[in-house]
Amino acid sequence: MRVKLQHNLQPHEQKAHSIVIEDDAGNPIFVALQLDESIVYADAREPDFHAMLRAAGVDKTVAVTEVRPKPMQNLLWTP
Repeated sequence: MRVKLQHNLQPHEQKAHSIVIEDDAGNPIFVALQLDESIVYADAREPDFHAMLRAAGVDKTVAVTEVRPKPMQNLLWTP
């Protein structure tokens, strides 16, 4: 799979077989794994999340007590 990132408006693209996204405190919140031609993924609310973290080599346990997503209009930057 190819990962496209952006930091300080500078794009970066890289190949990867696994991706773990963490919050600012270092807690994993998303994991994706490429298995042959398929990509499987999970976020911290899904039952397979910890098994997938282990498969990606991450030995952390995440406890989700409540998820309050912000409205999309608060997340997107508009000129």
